[in-house]
Amino acid sequence: MSTRAIYTFYDSERNSVGTFDEVHVYKHHDGYPYCKFDGGEAGGLVWINDAKKVAWDLPRFEADEFAASFVAANKSAGGGVNLMGNHKPWEYASDCEYWYKVACVDGGLYVTVMSVDWFGDEPRQLPVVEGPLDDLLATQRARKEVA
Repeated sequence: MSTRAIYTFYDSERNSVGTFDEVHVYKHHDGYPYCKFDGGEAGGLVWINDAKKVAWDLPRFEADEFAASFVAANKSAGGGVNLMGNHKPWEYASDCEYWYKVACVDGGLYVTVMSVDWFGDEPRQLPVVEGPLDDLLATQRARKEVA
């Protein structure tokens, strides 16, 4: 069974109507925050970090450009990673387990990871972890696995 996730990328400046632009991306698999395995690592924090390789160099950040970079860095042949258009995440993919909220803060990526219960009019969000992406990855990489 796949661990589905939604990734929302937010602009740091308000648009002409006073709101923050946001772009949602759905990823069908490996949406848990982090996993280390022989020969590599996986998970939402890794997928966000991978997008930096094809995105504009920070601190330049625009939600739509970074969302496109996320798709480019994480899409293999066929489906699995989709832009969501105008859908609200809970209308598009109510079976997702995680919701990642990503913005550029002080020149770096800031990530909030939520475990989500999508049922009802609005999603119930339970915080998992949040902070600068580089710090979150460093903490996860330093953790020792407990059997």
